[in-house]
Parts: sequence; structure tokens; C-alpha cells
Amino acid sequence: MSDKTYQYKIGHWTLNPWTSELIHGNNKTHLQNQVAKVLVILIEANGKVISKKDLLEKAWEGAIVTENSLDKSISELRKILGDSRANPQYIETIPKKGYRLIAPLKKVELEESILPMIKKRSVFKWILLFLLLTISALAFFFNQNIRSKKILAPNGKTIASVKSDGSHYGLYTENIINGKVHKLDSFPKPESLVVNWSSDSNHIIYNTTLSKDDFYAINVLDLSTNNISYIKFSKNESKSIPYPNDLDSPPKFLEHKKLSKSDNTVHYIAYTNKDTIKVLFNDNVISDFKW
Repeated sequence: MSDKTYQYKIGHWTLNPWTSELIHGNNKTHLQNQVAKVLVILIEANGKVISKKDLLEKAWEGAIVTENSLDKSISELRKILGDSRANPQYIETIPKKGYRLIAPLKKVELEESILPMIKKRSVFKWILLFLLLTISALAFFFNQNIRSKKILAPNGKTIASVKSDGSHYGLYTENIINGKVHKLDSFPKPESLVVNWSSDSNHIIYNTTLSKDDFYAINVLDLSTNNISYIKFSKNESKSIPYPNDLDSPPKFLEHKKLSKSDNTVHYIAYTNKDTIKVLFNDNVISDFKW
């Protein structure tokens, strides 16, 4: 973010980057983190057009989000500023290009008398943020098996997710454009929530391995046919595990080879003549798929 020893005059408003507050007279509005980042990026562009892609990359720092998140941030800024898309006074939409700040802009140095107070508040804010992040990280590691897992397709149109639906877990897809959600499969709680896409966005691969079983179970869903291929191999390679007899469709056995390095293991599985699925393990638990 910008140099926080300054504040910005934006039209009739003032932005204090230290506190992420927009001030107009006695009216003070605290901006949410991403909303504040979007505004500062527009300010630092100094009237130049910023593409949606650049705004998403800079404000969300590589996180997988859709343009809808950016549109909501822009809409929130306009609401606070009393601005409108049809008759913009602050943020102008440039069709098929992005956004730019059109309000008069002035950079003003903060008064020395208020800097110490702001800095103390900022230090406390960062300490609190660090503690929250630490707690969140611990919660993630202790509860990673009950969290949902979401992955955006390479074509950017659909999100695949594995999440709890009550007594079981399910594979879901969500259309980015219309928001429609479809449940494609249901299964008991897997020992790790892992899901990914094929490079052509036509297949979804997901983990259905149970902690109590002595074999790994992986499903591959073909979205063009809604058929599921079942991949299974022993957790203990010294013995062979027979395929369960209660599957709805015939099993599809696939050749694979194993590569081990330190605590990590990778299985290369030949899915078709052209495609190979790479299954990554960490401490003998599936951690990711690469197509």
C-alpha cells in the first residue's frame, strides 16, 4: 500500500491509509480491507485506467476470485462516496477496459501531532492481525478435514468444490456466470479434501479415500458424459487389495508408477493415452492432484 504518512483528498472526501477511513466532515466510514486496497490502487494510478485483471491481481494478491468480488468492492465504494455508474463523479467505468478515478486528487502530509497516535493504533492493529492469522492457521491445520475445498476451472467458468452436505460429503460445481450449483456425487468423509481439474476443464478429479481403508480411492468425473472412473491402489504396496463389489459401474484399473522423495510421494497414473494424472502425497495422505 502507499506511504501512510500521507492522506488523500478525493473530491469532498479524505482517505486516511493508516486507518482505512473515508472522512467527509463528521462522517467517518471504515473501509473493508479489500475495498480500501481497490481505492488506493485507483488513487496511485493517478487518473489512468486500471484493468479489472490488474485490480484483481494487486488487491487480492494472487488469490483465486472472480470479477464479481471486484464489482462488489467498486459498488461499495460508490455507495459510500455517493457516486453512480451512470453519472460518475469519482469512479468511472471504462467499458471492456476497467476503472479509473476521475475526482480531483490531492496528497496531503499528515500532521506530526496525530502521527504517534495513529502509529500506536497501527501497531496494535498489526499485533491483533498477527494473532488472528496465527489462530486461523492453527484452526486450519486442526480442522483441514472438515473444511470445504474450492478450485476454479482453467477456463474460468466453473468452480468445483468438495464439502460437507450433512451426513456425507459431496462434489459440487458452481457456474460463475449464473451462480447455479449442481451436486454431482456423494460419498463418506474422505481423509483429505482434495479436488482439481483437467487442463481442458472437462474432467474433475477428487479424493474419496477413507481413513479406515487400506487403499486409496480417487474418482474422475467426465463432465461431458457424467460418467465416473474409479482409481484405486493399495496404501500398503506389499499386498494387493481387491476392488469393492458394491460400485455402481465397472471399475477402471489404471497403470501407475510411484516416485518417493523424503516425506513426499508422487504417483503418476496413466488416465488415457494422452493424459497423466499426478497424485501428490504428504505423510501418506493425498494432498493435491495435477493433470
